[in-house]
Amino acid sequence: MEKNGKDRTVFLIVRYRRFCFKSLILFFFILYSSLLYARPVSYEVDIEAPAPIERLLKDNLELIRWKGNEQIDTAQLRRLYRNTPDEIRQLVETEGYYSPVIKTEIQKLADNGRRIVIHVDPGKPVKVAAVDIEFKGAITTQKSSLKPGIKQLREGWQMPVGSVFRMADWEAAKIALLKQVTRVRYPRAELEDTRAIVNPETDEVTLKVVVNSGDPVRFGPIRIIGLHRYGEDVIMGQRPVKVGSTFRENALLNWQSRIQDTGYFSSVEVTADLESGLEEVPITVTVVENRKKHAAVGVGYSTDTGERISLTYDNLHFLGKDYKLKSSVVLQSKQRTAKADVYLPPKQDGTRDSFGVMYDRSEIEGEDTRVAGANFRRAWGTPRLEKYVSLEYLNEHTRVDGADSQQSQALPVTFGMITRRLNNRLSPTKGYALEAQVGAAVEPVLTDKSFVRSYLKGVRFQPVGEKGDLILRGELGAVFSNGKDGVPSTILFRTGGDQSVRGYAYQSLGVREGNAIVGGRYLAVASVEYQYYFIRNWGVAFFVDAGNAGDTIKELDPAVGYGIGGRWRSPAGPIGVDLAYGERTGSFRLHFSLGFTF
Repeated sequence: MEKNGKDRTVFLIVRYRRFCFKSLILFFFILYSSLLYARPVSYEVDIEAPAPIERLLKDNLELIRWKGNEQIDTAQLRRLYRNTPDEIRQLVETEGYYSPVIKTEIQKLADNGRRIVIHVDPGKPVKVAAVDIEFKGAITTQKSSLKPGIKQLREGWQMPVGSVFRMADWEAAKIALLKQVTRVRYPRAELEDTRAIVNPETDEVTLKVVVNSGDPVRFGPIRIIGLHRYGEDVIMGQRPVKVGSTFRENALLNWQSRIQDTGYFSSVEVTADLESGLEEVPITVTVVENRKKHAAVGVGYSTDTGERISLTYDNLHFLGKDYKLKSSVVLQSKQRTAKADVYLPPKQDGTRDSFGVMYDRSEIEGEDTRVAGANFRRAWGTPRLEKYVSLEYLNEHTRVDGADSQQSQALPVTFGMITRRLNNRLSPTKGYALEAQVGAAVEPVLTDKSFVRSYLKGVRFQPVGEKGDLILRGELGAVFSNGKDGVPSTILFRTGGDQSVRGYAYQSLGVREGNAIVGGRYLAVASVEYQYYFIRNWGVAFFVDAGNAGDTIKELDPAVGYGIGGRWRSPAGPIGVDLAYGERTGSFRLHFSLGFTF
């Protein structure tokens, strides 16, 4: 009995040892297999699909994103491969394809890498078969003459019947509809329900949108925060918002822009408290004031007028009132100018008055001119359509090389209009701007020679492709008088330089008188420029300019200049450097420009 027990013990020990040995071998085998299986694997992805779908998949597939990553082993690659068809279906649905045929294949390469082949036939795109836009709230009971109107909102829907159903377009159409409702009268409007019901069998989708306008809203009481140095007139005088009037989002943005443009504040924010739930929502104007006084010294260079030193002094509380004084002395190689202008706070009706004095001496193209003057100007309107009238007194002393000096004076009254339809006031790429003015001076009212002066200038920006812009520019001017003797030269026209006809010196195109170039009674300038931005805000420009000034229309023989330039869209506006060739002179000139003003 004892022997049998020992034999059984030995037998169990042997079996246990064999089990441990086998388990150890199995452990090392699994460990080796895991290490072998977890090695990084390289792979390629070939996509066969229509070009738009191919770009979509290359930009978004996980297989593409993880390609080349050392953390991807065979197991992870297979997981990505298995998920790819579902990914593709979700992606092509965003482009309107709901019945794609997807084929995938994974191939083993000689270097132990993998090639994954993906073939996608997107099928027919799903198109919009019906659109049901339902409105709720006060908008359904308002007068048909009030905006926004239900009929116009439905007609302006951006995803009409027959259009391809793309998810991005669907989202954009809903947002655009809601914005149209919230801009005027109903800022609390919301999308109550939106549905897109797709029928893959017919490749059609039915759209349903429910907009609840809520109750109409009016502007309520106005509160100003941050105003300490200046009076409320500098803010309230700019106000297009009236308590009790219909809520308009554009009115708030317009008011904020007007206050910012006054120069009194470094920061301005105008907001409406829509969360208040009140029918007349409170308006808050929050400002950060600029200092009352500011002085600066500047050094620069202009390819038109040479080296420049400038001294400026601004006082936003001039004479103890909220009058804004802007004064400067600018010393340049060819021109010296001193001026001071005082701007009064805007009035409640939106008019803006200013007055000033100036002295200018220039020595350009053989003409030495000294002008002293004073002016008064009243402006009104908006940045999109500004009107102004000015009264200006000019007393001028002129001397032309080889001739006796002359003295003249004039008191012209000028009316002008400026309209701007630009997508960006600092660096526009689309839209246009026009300025037209007509003025007259009548002797003997501080005027030596009666005249009528008209002037028109304009610029048009037109995008060309994704990276190009076409810029068209033009100027026309005429002075009607019985001769030009006695008419101040600053009333007449000359051209040439950075902002007119490039390839020619500043103000070098006009009427030749002895060895000098003087102003003419007529002006015509045209320019065509193409800009191409190849790296973000860096670009190249090609241009042709033509123009001249003369005492008769027949004398407007255009001087042509053309060339190439570099462009940079800086935060302060476009900066340009141009190399232009003037056909008439047969020489090249370098021109520099900074910013856009109109």
